[in-house]
Amino acid sequence: MIHIHAKPKKVGNSWAILIPKEQADELNLNSEANLSVDIDLIPKLNEIFGTWKSKKSTEQLMREIDEGWD
Repeated sequence: MIHIHAKPKKVGNSWAILIPKEQADELNLNSEANLSVDIDLIPKLNEIFGTWKSKKSTEQLMREIDEGWD
């Protein structure tokens, strides 16, 4: 099993994901292989910004971050 971060490429009316040679070699991949592929979208940072909720105030979090930097 390998894990690949890739950007899909448009090929005609379909989409393709390239498997790097090093990882294909690791799997002994050939044209006769059958693959199972799970795809998860990785959200962009600006899409997840502000979604984390904390019971602590921003001021308290900033104080905790600054601890030990004296």
